[in-house]
Amino acid sequence: MAENEIIDLGHKSRWVRTRKALQDRECPVEDVVAAITADLEGMCAGLNTALRNGPPLSGLLRLALGSSLQVQTVIAQFTEKSVAILVDAARNRCRSNDPAEVAEVASQLLTQRLIDQAECRAGREERFRDPKIRRELVDQATRTFKAYEGDLRAMLEAALRDGAPVSFKRRVTGKRRMSPRQLMNVSLIPARTHPPSEPKRAR
Repeated sequence: MAENEIIDLGHKSRWVRTRKALQDRECPVEDVVAAITADLEGMCAGLNTALRNGPPLSGLLRLALGSSLQVQTVIAQFTEKSVAILVDAARNRCRSNDPAEVAEVASQLLTQRLIDQAECRAGREERFRDPKIRRELVDQATRTFKAYEGDLRAMLEAALRDGAPVSFKRRVTGKRRMSPRQLMNVSLIPARTHPPSEPKRAR
């Protein structure tokens, strides 16, 4: 997979919070997952835009299963080639060109790929070589990725049907998007606590 495509955790301008959180040895697992969630929402919004502005994904469904040369020609038109490759893999797996069936399998493949990438990147860091900590992270990250699988399926199905784009509603980051630096500061810097002020002495 190309390292600068939207669904890859190595994308130079996306998944930045996730990579920083994984590399920070002092970052709690919960905050790593919070970074993953924020970056995942950014990916979903970006994917929706890419599907809306890119070549029709439905072109793949017009091809016969197994027609590899024609498939490669169509995939070459896409900027986000990895998404098109996943869709083609999905239609071959379910042996169908039905948009709903292909979108369901493609969203499952995409979700699993994100989980695998997160686990692989975590494995590069010393603290996540502890099986218990790594399993805790993977379990929480898996629940997060799975929670957005329905959104991914709806986007892909709409694109495969050449229908109106499905809007994606952010759940945790709100309308105003924080920069990676701001989000990491919010997640990782503990709030300062002030000692109680001493009562004033009577004069």
